[in-house]
Amino acid sequence: MVLIISSEDDQSTNDVIDWLRYFKIKYIRISHLDIINYKNLIVNNNEFDVELLINGLSYKLTEFNFFWYRRSFLNLQLKELEINSPVSYELKKHIYTEAQEIHRIVKRYIESRSINKHNDIFINKLEVLKKAAEIGIKIPKTIVTNNKEELIRFLNENKNVITKNISQGVFIKHKNSYLTSSTNVIDDYILNNIPENFHFMLFQEMVEKLFEVRIFFIDNDFYSSAIFSQNNEKTKVDFRNYDFQNPNRTPPFLLPKVIKKNLIKLMKEININSGSIDLIVNTNNEFVFLEVNPIGQFSQVSMPCNYYIEKLIAKKIAIKIKKKSNGSI
Repeated sequence: MVLIISSEDDQSTNDVIDWLRYFKIKYIRISHLDIINYKNLIVNNNEFDVELLINGLSYKLTEFNFFWYRRSFLNLQLKELEINSPVSYELKKHIYTEAQEIHRIVKRYIESRSINKHNDIFINKLEVLKKAAEIGIKIPKTIVTNNKEELIRFLNENKNVITKNISQGVFIKHKNSYLTSSTNVIDDYILNNIPENFHFMLFQEMVEKLFEVRIFFIDNDFYSSAIFSQNNEKTKVDFRNYDFQNPNRTPPFLLPKVIKKNLIKLMKEININSGSIDLIVNTNNEFVFLEVNPIGQFSQVSMPCNYYIEKLIAKKIAIKIKKKSNGSI
């Protein structure tokens, strides 16, 4: 049986579950809305297990042969005790520390047999760029500054400059409106209106591209799509500004072996076994690394290229369950 941790409205999870049903794989899907309590933890020479209550139903942790972390988080809880003592604060702090030790062993067990893990969402874009450069992967010139003078100096050194999130971005819903973040070019309007000092922002040289490459990576396998976004005014800076009237061409793309080898090194270095990788092929035919998104929408590559990634993930889960249980699926 596989335990799936995902947000309740994630369509990609639904698509993989359809294939799990096809392969007759038992599953439980939970999100942060589902409460998990502990009953017992057993450790001895012949046995390790944790008895869990998921929404009041009892399971053993070892009943789950495999895990898939997609989105959301495990809502692990311990019942809070009423303590009436002169040292209540210290005792509660100690109980909290004790609980964290149980959380830690449960999370480590899950992470040792899972596609992705919760901590993947906290990867640091700047650190990933640094590691990519150390491996020898070409990256765009990048600065983070809160100073207009420094931004102007960077602009003068580069033909064009873009700004993007340092973190994973923002998605805010307000009434019937949504506020999302995207990549933008620093033009005269922005430069004239930006104050002398502002909150730290990431700026990168704008790479002149032949095309973009979006890659879905899982267990050292690559499923890539070229995105010809550069000739469309709406998508040339950020292909996520979709032009539904005149969509970008997105054929399958085969990565060179040396690029694959370096990306495998990078993913190993940042300890992520699955994610979406963004590259640009510049006008000198060089591959330029942009970023890794550990929980990216793989349907964006799967559907136009007919990779059937949803089936592939379900099949990988089925195979891993079979190996773990050493029996039939």
